Amino acid sequence: MSAESPAVSVVLPFRNAASTLGEALASIAAQSRTDFECILVDHASEDSSRDIAEAMARSDPRFRVIGCDGSFVDALDRGVSTARAPLIARMDADDRSHPSRFAMQLELMQTNADIGMTSCLVECFPRANLGPGMRRYQHWINSLVTDQQIRNAIFVESPLPHPSVVFRRSLYAKAGGYRETDGPEDYDLWLRMILGGARVEKVPAVLLEWRESDRRTSRVDPRYGKDRFFATKVRHFPKAVGTDTPLQIWGTGPTARRWARQLLSLGYEIRRFADVIEKRVGRTVQGIPVESPAAIDPDHGFVLAAVGLLGARALIEAELTGRGMVAGRDYLAVA
Repeated sequence: MSAESPAVSVVLPFRNAASTLGEALASIAAQSRTDFECILVDHASEDSSRDIAEAMARSDPRFRVIGCDGSFVDALDRGVSTARAPLIARMDADDRSHPSRFAMQLELMQTNADIGMTSCLVECFPRANLGPGMRRYQHWINSLVTDQQIRNAIFVESPLPHPSVVFRRSLYAKAGGYRETDGPEDYDLWLRMILGGARVEKVPAVLLEWRESDRRTSRVDPRYGKDRFFATKVRHFPKAVGTDTPLQIWGTGPTARRWARQLLSLGYEIRRFADVIEKRVGRTVQGIPVESPAAIDPDHGFVLAAVGLLGARALIEAELTGRGMVAGRDYLAVA
């Protein structure tokens, strides 16, 4: 396939990224699959980033540079709108794609027409910059590969690193595209796509090197703060569970209480809390009784596994599954 009819359009917004942009572009140019175009969206850079991008475009006609003075969401949408391919790959200006990334992700989508979006495993770098939290997050997202695993975890945290994703333009348009929500635009889009029925699968190989830095947008922009992520989850929760479904919450700690406050304010009925700690059983949380986990019954309401610790959450999910309950139908993990 020629450059005039690319199989995939790579959308890469950049802003003041001169120190890393060259590496990112080189990793795209080195892809084993060559039938791509790369839309470089200059998001009002004030350094030499634009010069680097234009130099690449002059040397390789698969790269094009456009500008956008609006928000980051505007830059993303401008890139997708300019793209010509039916598949859109995301990439950021400070990351590196493995040479086989596009080949492997496109093969997965082109041989499975029902897959609407793919991702891959990631490796965060440089290792010296990774704190315990980021190491745990990398392990967690890399443990989620299948559509069911990703779907079951969607209300815990975003299971799809933004620059690792390839999605169908038709699915993007159906979901309404990126939008301004005063929160994480990628997570909001993934929730709309997945809750809208899109199938998502990851290539079970590390195909993206994801840079960890204090300057990363998700570290410095308040739209990616924990409160904004939580607000995004709550906003989409009714699409997953319904608006008149009674609930049971397994957990009584900060995570469970936070979810309870928000869901009560939305008019949900919470029939019980459950806790394995015996001294908490018999108490109440916001006037609602705390009972033994043995009282959890799918006939009494949808169950939320609402605990902060990954290990505890996994134990609860295993227990519920062992009782014959099905994730998504009878229960969800939330955080």
